[in-house]
Amino acid sequence: MKTLILNTEETLKHLSVDMAVETIDYVFRELGSGRINMPPKAHTDMSGIGHEAWCNAMPAYLKDRQVGGIKWIGGFGENRNNHLPYIMGLLVLTNPDNGFVKSVMDARLISDYRTGASAAVFSRYLCHKPLEDILIVGSGAQGQMAARCLHYDHPAAQISLFDLDVEKVKQFKQSLDGTSLGDQLQVCTDLVKAAARSRLIVMLTTAQKPFFRNEWILPGTTVLGMGSYQQVEGEFALNCDKIITDSWEQAKHRGELQPLSEAGQITDDNLFCELSDVVVGRKPGRENDSELIFGLPIGLGAYDVAIADIVYEKAKVNHDGLSVLIQQA
Repeated sequence: MKTLILNTEETLKHLSVDMAVETIDYVFRELGSGRINMPPKAHTDMSGIGHEAWCNAMPAYLKDRQVGGIKWIGGFGENRNNHLPYIMGLLVLTNPDNGFVKSVMDARLISDYRTGASAAVFSRYLCHKPLEDILIVGSGAQGQMAARCLHYDHPAAQISLFDLDVEKVKQFKQSLDGTSLGDQLQVCTDLVKAAARSRLIVMLTTAQKPFFRNEWILPGTTVLGMGSYQQVEGEFALNCDKIITDSWEQAKHRGELQPLSEAGQITDDNLFCELSDVVVGRKPGRENDSELIFGLPIGLGAYDVAIADIVYEKAKVNHDGLSVLIQQA
């Protein structure tokens, strides 16, 4: 039995926005039905090297697809200076019947797709319909993918994209010339004005301290906090109507809520529910036009394993990749 190894190009060939979004929706249905076993991600700080360096281990087992897997991925602060992506990692898929490693593939692009797709799926269940205006803060690879995935789910919505590097946003918009997303995407230079008209605000920056003001967020808005650190002033989390996460155990220890949780200002009582409860109908999502909802898609290993398993199946049919005998009887 051989293991299929897929490089970046071979992985990308079988990724698409529609597949990623619908797969993440499927993952939440499976989570809500109890058919996924998934421990919280484990964070490994490797900054002892002398600069920012970390990796997360994210395992999951999907009963319906009969696949286990783990994503080992992290951020490395010096990579940009060495012409390497900030995010680097691998995904390993395992046959749960016998432990055989089916595939090893590049995790970076899968991570970009599933992050953007999770924003779209959260918006399905927590936002006004139809959405007219969306604000995305952060135009890195994941912010750009969020724009693609949100456009898939809300094709008529205007999307304002903000980044401190305005040229990056302009270049992304230019790359979309002649597409429907290119027509709907606006270069944002004024966060206050964009926030005032947007009923979905997606925070996808690498900021390490809060900068987005609570007073900019109007009633009826859904805010998705998707960074590794707190980006929105703490008053929003403390005063919003609902906090809905993909995993409460992860959300308490990472991203927007970590400082508030460590200070004892946020406790288990503040959680309204996890999104899987909304997807399967156990809890309501948005109930009226004035609710302030804080959605926290921190990221689940099950996202990546489900998408990677589909990539693996497509690559196998297409005879892509390199088959290597790693494990012998």
